Amino acid sequence: MTARTTATWLAAPAILLSLAACGSTDVAGSPGPAAAPPSSAPQPSAAETASGASTYQIAVERWVTQILREQYEEACLSGAPAMPPGKDAKTLCKSPAARKSAESLHEAWAKPGVALPPRGKVTVDQVSATGDEVTVPDTAVKLDGRTLHSLELIGATGNTSSFSLAFKVRKHEGAWYVQGFDMNA
Repeated sequence: MTARTTATWLAAPAILLSLAACGSTDVAGSPGPAAAPPSSAPQPSAAETASGASTYQIAVERWVTQILREQYEEACLSGAPAMPPGKDAKTLCKSPAARKSAESLHEAWAKPGVALPPRGKVTVDQVSATGDEVTVPDTAVKLDGRTLHSLELIGATGNTSSFSLAFKVRKHEGAWYVQGFDMNA
């Protein structure tokens, strides 16, 4: 596992499938053992999920939470304002490749015994950030107290020592957006 793979959210292949153990939902989206019961916890408003975030931590927390709630198209569209000119976000976010990538991430993170949002909280540690772009490693993002990195490796086989995933977050017009991710496999 020494090759470096760079993936963008909108066109990323489902690389994590080879590393992920069985997830907690089937293809139809039926909840499995790790699914959280409905909660009265406050849900983000449509305006909050459609707009950028005030910090890169909130942008990553929101994006990961959307993936874990199987709100794949919403997660994809949340990065649209930071998308390069000439790209049609709605078309790209409805593509089978984008959905498959999001499903793969969900499968890699949603493990039995790990509480999913809204019961399980997604948190992001502070990382060094300069300027309008920041890279947030999977070791700095936690779900229910466990790093995404540790969840990604559950059930993985072979040499996983070089595996890492890092979120690319960009500030655009004063707000932060998850623009994609880099994966080293």
